[in-house]
Amino acid sequence: MHPFQATASLALWLHLRRRAALGSGQAEPFEPPPGAGPLVMVHLSERGEDPPPLGALLRVMLARRPGLRFAFTGAPPPAEALPAGLPAVALPRPTDPGAARQLIQALAPRVLLILGDQLPASLIAGMADAGLPVILSEARLVAYTRRGSWRGAINRGLMGRITRILAPDLTAGAAARQLGAPPDRIELTGPVTETRAPLAANEAERRALAHILAGRHIWLAASPTLPEAGAALAAHQAMLHHNHRALLILAGLPPETIPGIQAEAEALGLASVLRSEDEDPSPDDQVLIAEDTHELGLWYRLAPVCFMGGTLLPGPGLAPRHPFEPAALGSAIIHGPVTDPHGPEWMQLDGASAARLVTDAQALLRAAADLTAPDQAAMLAGNAWSVSTGGAAVLRRIADTVIEAMETAA
Repeated sequence: MHPFQATASLALWLHLRRRAALGSGQAEPFEPPPGAGPLVMVHLSERGEDPPPLGALLRVMLARRPGLRFAFTGAPPPAEALPAGLPAVALPRPTDPGAARQLIQALAPRVLLILGDQLPASLIAGMADAGLPVILSEARLVAYTRRGSWRGAINRGLMGRITRILAPDLTAGAAARQLGAPPDRIELTGPVTETRAPLAANEAERRALAHILAGRHIWLAASPTLPEAGAALAAHQAMLHHNHRALLILAGLPPETIPGIQAEAEALGLASVLRSEDEDPSPDDQVLIAEDTHELGLWYRLAPVCFMGGTLLPGPGLAPRHPFEPAALGSAIIHGPVTDPHGPEWMQLDGASAARLVTDAQALLRAAADLTAPDQAAMLAGNAWSVSTGGAAVLRRIADTVIEAMETAA
């Protein structure tokens, strides 16, 4: 055994001894959920601000292996995430080895799945001592690599007890290796992202408009604030010097902002048309104002480039749209630095080179002009589509890993 492995094992053993000495024992017996199917224990991190989509993962696991039962420890599972009639119990995290052993003996789990950035020492050690697999997923682990030498040794000891680590990104994989996890136990899966059904659109309407707009470069500003609408109009005016047939669609607007947007377009010398007046844009129209949010699925499909409003300039406007809406429908995305309330999704898109970040109105102009090049827009759109739809594949991979480990250990 390598010296650092011996130190890690000793540190973990001493830590568990101390937890055992401080433990008060289990006052009440653990009751397993009803049924006779295999039991999966799921530990939900008590530290996570953005828990993974538990409901989607449970449905994938049940589709793969009907009859599974579940026991949740750590953070309480959201009631709305649990499928109706799911045989499951929620229990507090056992903090000492004795309680963990009682829990494992009473529930007889076949596998432990840890979701999130928390390493429950007593549970991990108890499962490993019982010869049962432990799967770690959706953990970044960066905070663990910053711990002091003794706490770091305990964490290294824990990592050696984990059967499989499904790392959401390269940084998490590197952190796991730094903590001493064997490289052959680490798999880079990508993050679990929320999967969203594409927004609907009237296909006959889409075909008709695609015919009318054939050959024109179309770009969309989705739910811009009033200042952002002005910036988009200014960018479009500049674009027309190089692409005189381009069309800007401003969509998802509160009614009270429409007069101001029309006045701004007129001041810039841009010919605009209102969608609410049931007019299709003519070859001479340069701006289409489509205030109804229910048609955003149509505009995402028609516009190869989309600026997401509410991310650049504050002001009157509707709530920012979810960035996976255009991503799932093949639109290259431009956004500003204001990422709330969809921070994790923007981080995923930016990290995958799947969106163009701009910091001011001038940068918006440059980005909109750059993305008139079909190859650049197609690259961004393809990357965004992969991110927005990749969550389903990651969920399947987690489910497959858990079930394969469970069946191998049986």
